[in-house]
Amino acid sequence: MFNLCERTIMAKDKTVPVATIKSMAGNVPEFPMPVKIKHLNGTETTLEFMAKAMRKTEWAALRDAHLNYVKPTGDEDGAIKFSYTKAVGEDMQKAADLISKCASGWDLADAFTPETLVELEDTFGGALGAVLTAYDAAIFHGRVGN
Repeated sequence: MFNLCERTIMAKDKTVPVATIKSMAGNVPEFPMPVKIKHLNGTETTLEFMAKAMRKTEWAALRDAHLNYVKPTGDEDGAIKFSYTKAVGEDMQKAADLISKCASGWDLADAFTPETLVELEDTFGGALGAVLTAYDAAIFHGRVGN
């Protein structure tokens, strides 16, 4: 018969580093932010962006400033015309400009510029939306990673 009083279980104490906050100054200026990008065939690739740390309120103000309102254009007779080419181009450019404000680089060999961000979106539709969603999750919810 097994008697619990006769058996001693030794537990190992593991030290876990604990991060403490002593001041709100000195926040990390940048952090790595992996983003999953989907190929048209359904496979995924992970790109790592170097994201700039900012306050929630700063990011919210930038998001507000870059809301994309579709502005129809009128011709001489006052008819309203919509152009997918114009809307898509403006949307990609606005997203690229916004990402340029919240990130400083990536792990691609290509230079990190608004033009290459537009090229990324043009080639891999939804890529810039995935970057913005990842940044939103990091800043608004404190989640970084996949």
